[in-house]
Amino acid sequence: MNLPICLLVDNGSLRPEAVFSLRRVAEKLSVETDFEVLPVGLLHSNKINSCDLQDVKAETIGTFLSSQRGKQEKALLILPLFLGPSLGITEWLVTKLDEWKKEESDRSYHILDCLHADGDHRLAMALAGEINGLIERKSLSEPRVAMVDHGTPIHEVNIVREQVGASLCKILNYSDSGFSTCSMERRDGDLYSFNEPLLEGLLMKWGKEGVREVVVALFFLLSGRHAGKGGDLAKICKNASSLFPQMKIYQTNPMAEHEIVFGILKEKLEVFISR
Repeated sequence: MNLPICLLVDNGSLRPEAVFSLRRVAEKLSVETDFEVLPVGLLHSNKINSCDLQDVKAETIGTFLSSQRGKQEKALLILPLFLGPSLGITEWLVTKLDEWKKEESDRSYHILDCLHADGDHRLAMALAGEINGLIERKSLSEPRVAMVDHGTPIHEVNIVREQVGASLCKILNYSDSGFSTCSMERRDGDLYSFNEPLLEGLLMKWGKEGVREVVVALFFLLSGRHAGKGGDLAKICKNASSLFPQMKIYQTNPMAEHEIVFGILKEKLEVFISR
């Protein structure tokens, strides 16, 4: 079977650590599947100085499609490193690929599904493993758990968080009072109220209740300006800790390199071959 080149696509980042993580996942997929897998961001990643990336320039969809390699390829397989159906995948990326396809009559592309699927509890299992490992390492005693994502204007993406959160709560055997999903940020207006509660407000509430231990479970795939060291989430947690010194806050790691997430990605490529 003549397989297309596979592009492992994330949202893109200006942080080198996000690019390195994406590269490690792509390299492992290349080794463990029959595909050549290349790491590509939707935006931003090409702006990182190559000296911060071991002298290897990061690619975006735009730079790849306009490169010599992108122009010579006839078929592309897109493997999204996205939790749910972001507009970046369902609209922006499709527009770029359609433009590329129209340049030559024999070009084609196929976009695989994002990571989460209805009834699939594996993302919740991955998060539960991270949470329980952190609880054990830090010798925590029944901490509150806040499962946080970025926040989204797309209700379908929010549903992914809520489905995974419901599964996670059951796996952890937590009560509703000890567990909550939340968002890092949201747009103004009632139309986007499904993102509530925000992490900042949730930590304020728990701090006022005298909660002493909190695990912030990152429903994020890669480090960056939000989930990375010194990023937005770290600042929110630091501010809450300063207001409520009794409340110790711990964060799990982003999920992209978790073995369960890797297994989902690998499975998607294997299914594509066998179809």
